[in-house]
Amino acid sequence: MENIWYQAARAMEEETVGLYRHLHQIPEVAYQETETHAFLRKTLDQWGVPYAAPDAHITIACLQGALPGAVVGIRCDTDALPVQEETGSKFASLHPGVMHACGHDAHMAAGLSAIRMLLERQNALHGLVKVVFQPAEEGETGADQVIATGLVDDVDVFFAIHVWSPYETGTLHIAPVTVSAAVDMFTITLSGAGGHGATPEKCRDAITAGAALVQSLQTVVSRRVSPMQPAVLTIGSFHAGTVGNIVAGRAELSGTLRALDEETRALIETETENVIRQVAAAYHCEAEFKNRRISDVVRNDGRAADLARQCALELTDEASVQPQRAMMIGDDFANYGRIAPTCYAQVGIADREKGTDYPHHSGHFRVDEDVLPLCAAWMAAFAFRAGREWGKKENA
Repeated sequence: MENIWYQAARAMEEETVGLYRHLHQIPEVAYQETETHAFLRKTLDQWGVPYAAPDAHITIACLQGALPGAVVGIRCDTDALPVQEETGSKFASLHPGVMHACGHDAHMAAGLSAIRMLLERQNALHGLVKVVFQPAEEGETGADQVIATGLVDDVDVFFAIHVWSPYETGTLHIAPVTVSAAVDMFTITLSGAGGHGATPEKCRDAITAGAALVQSLQTVVSRRVSPMQPAVLTIGSFHAGTVGNIVAGRAELSGTLRALDEETRALIETETENVIRQVAAAYHCEAEFKNRRISDVVRNDGRAADLARQCALELTDEASVQPQRAMMIGDDFANYGRIAPTCYAQVGIADREKGTDYPHHSGHFRVDEDVLPLCAAWMAAFAFRAGREWGKKENA
């Protein structure tokens, strides 16, 4: 017999796909998701679902059950990326240079449909479900902005789904493991002394110092961190100089640090700063290092992961419910773990024939629309079950 949540999700599949396609057409980057949230709120208003709107970029739908129970938080991220869409889709982005290239449009559509399903079963719903439509997940600390409102302080357990192109379409992935890395983003400003390209001896060349720094920073991971401790240091941008006959007096570099535990994270932060200081001094330049901690390690709570797996097994066959593996990507969903246990699940979307196996953040990225009912059903099933069962062990 088909699970009631999946049955309900399949019945409203056309509506869910319509929501997804509309959201895909109106992508907005971090903290500019005004049109997106206006659409989310208009939809919730039409359904009679109350919500909190502490600013233009945060919407928290609140669905109170008729029965006592836990407070369950479901996170749906809302921001897009500064990527030009190249899919050729008939519902492609209407905003040049901006695209939902990571699947956040799918998360929002599934979240809305989960709300609709729970609303229809509100008399049997335990506790309170808060569906958090969060801005600025893409390295811009959107989760911290939500947390700062105080509106999720009462949540007992958080759940999030991410569509995932490295996994085969239709597979559901959940396990009590570390899923993704702690993420830092940094900038380095090198200050030297510019001058004529014909008299470099009178200058302090920031480009030469920056080039040496890019090379030297690779040793932070290869020589200062144990090979048994996964870590990443990437320089993603390097800007300096104006024309070919002027020695650049200033260079700006930016990059990211990633690790799977706090000990390694602290080590690479310290060693990166040491290398920057030493290399800058060797080239007679001054250096300013600014590092921002974006998100913590995403680590699934064991009990929450078990509950999510039970829900998944009711939605599909056992072979389609698979484990997760740690990756060096990041997600600020981890930061909700400062409030309550968290569970971060993934739904595979990769199907070569449909063209849904392109990597995230690519202009060719596509979501397999056939998985949207699974996403919505998993969200609704987790919220319903956690509301009913989460507090039982503690209160026994």
